[in-house]
Amino acid sequence: MKRSERLSRSQRETTRGTQNTPHYNTYYQPVGTPPRKRKSKGLFLKLLIGLIIVIALFFGVMYALSSRANVEDLKTIENKSTFVPINDMPNYTKGAFIAMEDERFYDHGAFDVKGIFRALFTTLSDQSVQGGSTISQQVVKNYYYGNEQSFTRKVKEILVASRMEREYSKEEILSFYVNNIYFGDNQYTIESAANHYFGTTTVANSQNMPTISVLQSAILASKINAPSVYDVNNMSQNYINRVKINLEKMKQQGYINDEQYKTALAQLGV
Repeated sequence: MKRSERLSRSQRETTRGTQNTPHYNTYYQPVGTPPRKRKSKGLFLKLLIGLIIVIALFFGVMYALSSRANVEDLKTIENKSTFVPINDMPNYTKGAFIAMEDERFYDHGAFDVKGIFRALFTTLSDQSVQGGSTISQQVVKNYYYGNEQSFTRKVKEILVASRMEREYSKEEILSFYVNNIYFGDNQYTIESAANHYFGTTTVANSQNMPTISVLQSAILASKINAPSVYDVNNMSQNYINRVKINLEKMKQQGYINDEQYKTALAQLGV
């Protein structure tokens, strides 16, 4: 073999060997330049900490503002001349408001997570706005905040309602509710509304006036959603349907029996 051939062969073998040998790049990054991944992680952590601080400050301010509401003041509702405790009313009257406004009233605290998600789902599916407020939240809203509509009001409402739930029993809270809500025609207690619209009383087995009926209870419980729109003396079809739904819920939840349900529907004319 010629010398030139041996040299050429030797170069090919050297080249082949070099190609099969793994190469390691020892270059990483210039000194003093932080890795990009570490930089992005550090930025995310700072943003997260900042967000937590902002949320904590927000709820701290809301707690301070909500503390101005003295839940002991709710006892003044009992001073109304037409105040009637919920325990003195027929069970179906109490049930009419629970069935319509907050069927899980006895199962949750100040707010109801299931109720909020159910209201959200109904709003999205039916394209009609549904409320997720519990009776406890409505008591607080009606007494302290009126018709103010804002996210901050909602937070304060829940915080005050939580304190109220610790201070009062469910029966007391329900009594505050039905005795401090607008029924139309300048009527703000269920007793005055029953007197005004039907000439009845909410006192069970009263010796002075006829006791409110199942249908009348359902009519008043259905009216508070739009007291200035729903007319007891000239009921619209929408109002009638709402009362019918209330009666169905009262039956499903055991506040009235099948006979009471059928009698109320007959009186309603459906």
